[in-house]
Amino acid sequence: MKFKVGDLVTLSAAGKKTNQNYDVKTGFGIVLLNQAAGEYPIKCAWFGGKKDEFPFKAYELKFFKGAK
Repeated sequence: MKFKVGDLVTLSAAGKKTNQNYDVKTGFGIVLLNQAAGEYPIKCAWFGGKKDEFPFKAYELKFFKGAK
């Protein structure tokens, strides 16, 4: 598994193109759950968007790199 519980993530380029991610196009998230199977195996708490929690597929996310 690429992402572990506690990792900070943001949307990848592919995730930004997906219409279903409209409510979380801004901000970042923290991985709450990463299951081995399921249609959307990664569940994140999201900060800075319009939703608090959101499910994702792995390709929709990338690791968050904070401001320098």
